[in-house]
Amino acid sequence: MGTFTTKFKVWNPTRPESAQEIEALVDTGAAFSWISRSRLEGLGLNPSRRMSFRTIDGRVMERDMTAIYIASAGYSAPDMVVMAEPGEMEVLGAHSIEGLGLAADPVQKRLTPTIMLALSAGLNSF
Repeated sequence: MGTFTTKFKVWNPTRPESAQEIEALVDTGAAFSWISRSRLEGLGLNPSRRMSFRTIDGRVMERDMTAIYIASAGYSAPDMVVMAEPGEMEVLGAHSIEGLGLAADPVQKRLTPTIMLALSAGLNSF
């Protein structure tokens, strides 16, 4: 898949007036978005849990996560993001993209609204 960057906003759910705009790489291979710890702490956000992640070279590392609100392309949603440490890239990951009801269009290099899969929701097929 081709890569591209996009702009999005993040904010502390308790202080929406302090939203920050970020431009980051869209990375559908990353389960979660990674946003600078210092940026998130500047918004008054603290870690709410720790998770393990496997790097592309096979190492396992732990990172703090926090709850935020995120907005892009006219849509907003609550989200959980990784608090990236110094030297780690900020990326918009699959969890955020799908939570917003968007999909990555690598040809047009933008996020677009999409119809999400519902599987069998609402059907009595079991």
